[in-house]
Amino acid sequence: MYKKILCTMAAFILCTNIVFADVKGSIKDIDSISNSLNTIFLSILKGDNYENVKKDMQFIQSQINQEKKDILNKIDGTESTEKINYLALISVLNYYEISMLEVKDYYDKNDNQSYIRAVSSFNEGDTIFEIIKARLNYNQK
Repeated sequence: MYKKILCTMAAFILCTNIVFADVKGSIKDIDSISNSLNTIFLSILKGDNYENVKKDMQFIQSQINQEKKDILNKIDGTESTEKINYLALISVLNYYEISMLEVKDYYDKNDNQSYIRAVSSFNEGDTIFEIIKARLNYNQK
């Protein structure tokens, strides 16, 4: 009788949907956001008008918002070391968002300083992102 109960409980535990936090999945998503931002900076250097860049920026903004939401949902059930990594990833996303706001300001005011600040914010976020990847020994495949 006890064996049946134990087997039933074991099967229930193994078959339930248990969600484990996966920092590396978030890293892949943020890596694609980073690549998209690089493309925007190249478009600006090519002289593309704001209407062409605006669609890409809206898409990237939606990716940033979704990734922040996903990370905040994952962060609750994590240990302190994993929580540190997630909070650092949110920091990276914040730098990327600041960079996007500076790009918008660049187009609105035609201010070259805004473009420099945009690139600078992106580079700060990218530096933190590279440190996180190195700390986790993340290898892209």
